[in-house]
Amino acid sequence: MLTSLLREARIWPVVWRCRLAYYWLVGEKDNLAFLVMLGLPILVLAGIGYFAYVDETRIEPARIQAVQREATHARRRANDLQCLAENIYFEARGEPLEGQYAVAEVTLNRTWAQNFPHTICEVVHETRWDPSRRRFVADFSWTELGTLSPPDGPAWKQAVAVASAAYDDLSTPVVPGALFYHATRVRPAWSRNRTAVATIGNHVFYR
Repeated sequence: MLTSLLREARIWPVVWRCRLAYYWLVGEKDNLAFLVMLGLPILVLAGIGYFAYVDETRIEPARIQAVQREATHARRRANDLQCLAENIYFEARGEPLEGQYAVAEVTLNRTWAQNFPHTICEVVHETRWDPSRRRFVADFSWTELGTLSPPDGPAWKQAVAVASAAYDDLSTPVVPGALFYHATRVRPAWSRNRTAVATIGNHVFYR
């Protein structure tokens, strides 16, 4: 039985080739055209399958890249908001709400300024060498104390809300263009070369 099936499998291709040659030679073009028309749907289905596969292989990497970009953006936003909220909390948690927005603005303004880092976390934690004190110092002095964790209370929740609104540009600027500030109880030498923008609570803000 198996031998006969194998023999038929070998014979049928030969038979079909002979038939096609016969149809062509004797001029039975109608039968040949029928066979061609019979094969067209198969070719069409094969083409659809091929292009569907090609499109899928092209679309899938694009989708993966879009998801990866969204994930990267979400991580960047979370890190930015954490650093911004911490700076607002430790620098101005006892200040009026307007003063907290002003601290947020200074932090964000620095990321766009030429002589500062261009990410929020780098701005907040930037240090520089102070020859007189022979150590690295920070513009935001709380960062010199190491890693601090704000307690989860009303003041922290407000700092997070202010950070989110400032980050998403949902608040009206209170100290436009300000890059510096200091407490009203001190008068640093650099302030003489800067233009004061506003005094809010216990801080003076400068361009």
